[in-house]
Amino acid sequence: MKSKILPLTTLALLIFTAGITSDSAFDMSTQSDRKSVSVTIYNGGIGLVRETRLLNLSKGIRTLRFEDVPSQIIPQTVRVKGEDPKKLTVFEQNYEYDLISPERLMDKYIGKEVTLYNETKEKTSSVKATLISNNGNPVYKIGDEISLGYNGRVTVPTIPENLFAKPTLVWKLKNDVEKEQTLEVSYQTHGLGWSADYILVLDKEENNCGLNSWVTLNNNSGAEFKNATLQLVAGKVNLISNQTNTYAVQPRSVKNSMRKEYDESSAAPEFNQENLSEYYLYTLDQPTNIGYNQTKQVQLFQSEGIEIKKYFVFENLPMYEGNEKNFNNATIKYIFKNAKKNNLGRPLPLGTIRVFKADSKGRQQLLGEDTIDHTPENEEVKIKTGQAFDVVANGKRLSSEVFKLSRGDKSTYSAEIRNRKKEEIEVRFYASLWGDWNITKSSHKFIKESATKAYTDVPLKANETVTVEYTVETKYQ
Repeated sequence: MKSKILPLTTLALLIFTAGITSDSAFDMSTQSDRKSVSVTIYNGGIGLVRETRLLNLSKGIRTLRFEDVPSQIIPQTVRVKGEDPKKLTVFEQNYEYDLISPERLMDKYIGKEVTLYNETKEKTSSVKATLISNNGNPVYKIGDEISLGYNGRVTVPTIPENLFAKPTLVWKLKNDVEKEQTLEVSYQTHGLGWSADYILVLDKEENNCGLNSWVTLNNNSGAEFKNATLQLVAGKVNLISNQTNTYAVQPRSVKNSMRKEYDESSAAPEFNQENLSEYYLYTLDQPTNIGYNQTKQVQLFQSEGIEIKKYFVFENLPMYEGNEKNFNNATIKYIFKNAKKNNLGRPLPLGTIRVFKADSKGRQQLLGEDTIDHTPENEEVKIKTGQAFDVVANGKRLSSEVFKLSRGDKSTYSAEIRNRKKEEIEVRFYASLWGDWNITKSSHKFIKESATKAYTDVPLKANETVTVEYTVETKYQ
């Protein structure tokens, strides 16, 4: 048999045409049938979607293709309900994700007849061929010859029923309703996530601040939700999912971008807060569009006049002989109370907090960022922003004594804290402790914070050096 070899082309360069055959045995629904849609998003990267669609289904045993669902839908969570559950029964469901592409369409026609077109300036000719293989490059049988590839246009007569243009839920159902009816559908999907982003702006003295909170939404579910009711659940809900990436909000520029989306509204959108069992539920008071592969920011709240305390903290300072020459820089921490009397007093969802302060020209500069956990009302928020340049300390052990009979020891430690700044500061010094401990003697009063920590607050004047000494007796089990 004579073989005919033609120039090879990639599938991306082929032009496929196919006539779509109608199938009276199935109905179809797209997002154009939607009456309403609401989306609830959880911190764990999962969303709950509820939508209603107005459908005019044919009566009898039918197949319904329900399109415009997320590609990351969790099929086993789908719930379907008609206006009259007794007259609409779903008895089989399939999630179809075998999507149309040149390669998949060719795969479906292996062993079947296709048409090859050769187009020139003078004329267009065609020939019938059988597709033998589509492994990398198509192989055709044309009459008694084998063609490796084809330098022209390939057409197939129809799109196979088991190929879909987009992710689709396919239901086998029995419908006894002869008029239009509303179908309620709910499902969970991966790829929807949210987090809180906070912008904290300090005043000149760093005694007060303003706090601006934004909700950052990420839609990587593979679908869009137009004119949706948006709800967010704050709290650690037990979900089988991975945390989605979040997007960093920048001050001011995000606020302007949100104005553009809501220009037609008489008021800026706001979240209304309510309790939901042991969590908090936030509902946006205006419908919004959640676009395909979109990151969206919406303001959660803004508060001013918050009292804040700045600490220079030494924690886990090395305390051993020979450490006199190795100084450590203090960690900078800001602490404020989430209380109504401090112009807050609201649940603060998990998120990233960024601290800014204006320079001498009034330009806001980033001082650092940290994460905060879900913080209820009347609890403290602690933010670590970095290490202080001009506040340092050295630690060392002055003496140690072991009590063999009582299984314990006694040690005396010294920490020299130096303030090289030109202003008064306050340092919080932590003593690292273990076992059954007791501070028997100290130059400063220590406060027990936990089973392994005690601290003392040390005021230092400008360019002052203060030494903290303490003796600890420890017993071991």
